[in-house]
Amino acid sequence: MNLIEILIISVGLSLDVYAVVVCQGAVLLKIERIKLLKMSLIFCIWQVAAVMLGHFVTCFPYLAVAAENMRSIWYLISVIIFMALGVYMLYKAWKNEVILERLSDINYKQLCVAACFTSIDALFAGMGFGFLGTRLITVALSILIVTALFVVLGLYTGFRLGYEQKTKAYGVGGALLLISAFDVIFKYMV
Repeated sequence: MNLIEILIISVGLSLDVYAVVVCQGAVLLKIERIKLLKMSLIFCIWQVAAVMLGHFVTCFPYLAVAAENMRSIWYLISVIIFMALGVYMLYKAWKNEVILERLSDINYKQLCVAACFTSIDALFAGMGFGFLGTRLITVALSILIVTALFVVLGLYTGFRLGYEQKTKAYGVGGALLLISAFDVIFKYMV
């Protein structure tokens, strides 16, 4: 995969993080730099660790040998992963859960749980990247930079505009992941 494709998938995955952080920003009285840094670190560590773990799963000797013998099947699995993630995010946008907006401070324990759940998408995407033979360092750096940027944007968006922006983020993220799945079909399978 080239850098543009990796960035598109990174943005699609990070929009899930963005939606969670928008909700957090909507309930803050003020944004403090240290809290922003802690939130960025929490989400970045979880996202990068999940992508790396997913990528490493594809490096097991059995899978590596099988990947050479069944390359088209692994491409299909990558397409299925990216499509499933896209459909899941579009479903979250359509579901549009209502959140009670009231002032509170950041609960880091809940934030870590949310970061863990948002990184599940990144775990599967890491597998997709691994099956496509994408360089791990490029993917990890892309996820790191884009996630940090989207945490900052999400916190300020939620703080200024409220939690309603999360639905748009899920929709755009799902669309980007679906576009990436079709890109894999046309570039690697046809």
